[in-house]
Amino acid sequence: MSNTDLVLKMYEYFNSGQLDRIQQEIFHPDIAWRMPGHHPLSGEMKGAPQVMAFFGELFKAGIVVDGVHFGELDDGTVVEKHMGHASASGQEYLFPTSTTYGIRDGRIADVQVHTADQHSVDRFMWSVFALKAIDERLAA
Repeated sequence: MSNTDLVLKMYEYFNSGQLDRIQQEIFHPDIAWRMPGHHPLSGEMKGAPQVMAFFGELFKAGIVVDGVHFGELDDGTVVEKHMGHASASGQEYLFPTSTTYGIRDGRIADVQVHTADQHSVDRFMWSVFALKAIDERLAA
């Protein structure tokens, strides 16, 4: 399977709700997925379980992706560009995004999301994902 086909398979499994197959067949156990921004889902997720939890939250947020295009660089990195769409509190959000996928041992191992409108992503994420109350955060 080509590196691009591997990323396409991840999308196929995600869109059909086969998240367990992504973790079992697509993600390297030591995957690192980095999401830029200043919002509750930004940062680096390490390991397939953390990335799967991140995917679950994105799915709950109702983000839809279309206009997906792929290319493979000479080092095997897959580059993807797409348009994300979401709405919250009656406002529509657009997320023009590019993502790079590093492949190791035939699995996705290193992912970096590159957003074109980080302020819009941050506003949307904060409108959907509220932090716990301060006493709950401090109790942990």
